[in-house]
Amino acid sequence: MNKKGLITAIVCTLMVLVAYFAWQFVFFEYETNVYTTTAEQLFTIDHLTKLVPLLIIGLLTAIGIVACIVVRNHLMRHDTLRGPFATRRAPSSKGRVRGRRVSAFMVVRWVCMVGFFALMVFGGVLLGQRYSWISIPVLSCPANMSQLTEASCYYLAHLEELAGLPLMGIVVFVVSTLGFVLVFGRVLCGFACPMGLAQDVMHKIRQATKVEGISMTERMYQALVPIRWVMLLLMIGLSFVGGNFCNFCPAIALTPVAAGLSVSLYASGFLMVFVLIASFFKRRFFCTICPLGYLMGLAHRVQPFRIKKDCTACTECGACYEACPMGIKQLYTEREQTDVTDISCIMCGECVRCCPEDHALSLTLLGKDIYISKRSRVVEGYRR
Repeated sequence: MNKKGLITAIVCTLMVLVAYFAWQFVFFEYETNVYTTTAEQLFTIDHLTKLVPLLIIGLLTAIGIVACIVVRNHLMRHDTLRGPFATRRAPSSKGRVRGRRVSAFMVVRWVCMVGFFALMVFGGVLLGQRYSWISIPVLSCPANMSQLTEASCYYLAHLEELAGLPLMGIVVFVVSTLGFVLVFGRVLCGFACPMGLAQDVMHKIRQATKVEGISMTERMYQALVPIRWVMLLLMIGLSFVGGNFCNFCPAIALTPVAAGLSVSLYASGFLMVFVLIASFFKRRFFCTICPLGYLMGLAHRVQPFRIKKDCTACTECGACYEACPMGIKQLYTEREQTDVTDISCIMCGECVRCCPEDHALSLTLLGKDIYISKRSRVVEGYRR
């Protein structure tokens, strides 16, 4: 086994051990867990005090980000090859630069993400109804009894409990989950997942603070594949050996805590801090290893949303690959096929937005273009 394989094996082994003994890594623990809240409690002091775990996660994330930046700057200053160039400031431009105009597609996407986050956190309380028999395959933690619907992840991580449900309950779970997967696929990751919104917010914070991110290479993406498979195996099989994936999943540290529920956090709290730090430097980092997202991606060949490419218009500039948070290389390497939809694609539209050639890339629904690449979109926001 080479050095790379050994490191990967060690990392995966540590993940398995931490996941199995997750309940022993206490992040924030309540004496009594409370999984429900009411509309009257939303604006009380008691509700605010229950947000303490989320504030701790935010504080630890900020400390971790600052520490990473300090360490990176220190290493770059002592790098004899790149240090002088990395620390040298670029000359300021005398021309005027305007920001790019935000496309309607991106506005709709952000509205959907914020709206679904509100439904995942407070939907059941605000609307006075909770559709617990409907399962949506996104990482909205089902421990949050205040959201509008349940997530599929709990029963997928506890298959023995799913088997113990009445036949009608199993049928409804399978039909609702498969229905959303077949119709939307990983569109739910890009438009509805609360974890996706949290990661995109971290990306926006990095852009606003003008901190340099991490540019992932193809080899780095390949190194994450074994970790993704380990996450998938842990989610599906951990309960059969006496573990509980919920104590390891970072989603339980987001929507339940944001709803003001008294939910104890174990290794999941520490993992959420890591996910936020990683997502600050690399957009949608957790999406590259998310087990639920991978299962949704299996329907990419039949879902009605597609990424199409006009190979004759493509100049292989690589802008789409650089913009893609999932690192899908075939976006610019494909030279024959029109359909370049990949199992990892979350339909965020970043590749289309950054493509500098007219109609070289397009996001379609049932064969109809809903978002196409335009050269004018890329260049209109910048002028001397």
